[in-house]
Amino acid sequence: MLTQNQPKVVLIAPNAGTKMGGEAIKAYQYFRWLLDQGIDAVLVTHGRNRQELELRLPAERVLWVEETPLQAFLWHSRILRPLVSVYFHRTAARLTKDLDRATTLLHYICPISPVTLRFPPKGYRVVMGPLNGNLVYPPAFRYRAGRKQRVQESLYGLTQRFFGALFGDKRRAETVLVSGGERTRAALRLAGVAEARMVDVLDAGVSTALIGLDPARHDGRNPHFVALGRFDAYKAYDLTIKAVAAADDDICVTIFGDGYMRASLEELATSLGVAERVSFPGWLAHEQLSELRRYRGFVFPTLAEANGIVIQEAMALGLPVLTLRWGGPVLLADDNSALFIEPDGEDAVVAELAKAMNLLAADPVLATRIGAAANARAQAAFTWDSVAESWSAHYSPKQ
Repeated sequence: MLTQNQPKVVLIAPNAGTKMGGEAIKAYQYFRWLLDQGIDAVLVTHGRNRQELELRLPAERVLWVEETPLQAFLWHSRILRPLVSVYFHRTAARLTKDLDRATTLLHYICPISPVTLRFPPKGYRVVMGPLNGNLVYPPAFRYRAGRKQRVQESLYGLTQRFFGALFGDKRRAETVLVSGGERTRAALRLAGVAEARMVDVLDAGVSTALIGLDPARHDGRNPHFVALGRFDAYKAYDLTIKAVAAADDDICVTIFGDGYMRASLEELATSLGVAERVSFPGWLAHEQLSELRRYRGFVFPTLAEANGIVIQEAMALGLPVLTLRWGGPVLLADDNSALFIEPDGEDAVVAELAKAMNLLAADPVLATRIGAAANARAQAAFTWDSVAESWSAHYSPKQ
């Protein structure tokens, strides 16, 4: 909602657009919403997003953090790669340092990690978030976390306290938007953030175009399921493929997306004899998400999903979501609007996933009931207007 004292908003996000995953989509859609509301807003983002954003946004509304040899060196270094984020935010601070501090607000929307350092220049009002982190693998899947990840987790509390004391970027923010519930609040408290500065919000919204579509119709038997996302280890697509192998012979899944694990996932499907029932067509354009309505359900057994924008989108389309009772999905759906599987270990999850796919494929009434509840929940809570307004409400100066 616009007010007479509406500040100039500088939205800061390393990635923004429709082709680089959930965080980039969120940043782009929110910035687009700000402009549509008539808010004086500028986006600070990395130059790698230029090709798409120059076609989608007014040139005068974007400041670019350009690629440099130093940044490229940091990115290609296994040891120094974490400094890429530091480089981006230091450069963003230089780009914004000459704006009018009395009338400008800096909103650091991405990344969502409550650990990442932002380095806002002094004198500006600052909003951060939604932040969503401090999430580990379920106990029965801890063996899947790599050694580096386990070491990082063991040092998490110490790191937060150290960064909070030395840099204090989150502690000094006027408002910190929190979308990860108590686990994220706990991480922010370690960094010295006062409870009074934390505000609980949803992590993202669903586009008006998508949420306005008629939900999926579930008639007769439909053995076709779908998944979507980057092929990272924590997404656990291997569990989906193994569940297909354990399910009825006609159960199949289309996995949209790409990533470093693609070859190993294709090899797994072949070794299990289900290569013809598991397809990998690459990324699905965001404008084509409506096509997902032809599937019976959305399979997403992620092990460490902080939120799950794809879950929100699937729910908006009226697709039953099959996911683990862990992390972000628990904050988005309930037992009426999704099928939750307990994260009790690989064998148990594979068996329950296969059972759930068999059940949904054969029962259009059940699929319709869950899909309708999911769609109703999305209509009530996930619209970009309601989510964005809950964020921008904190742009007004504190009384």
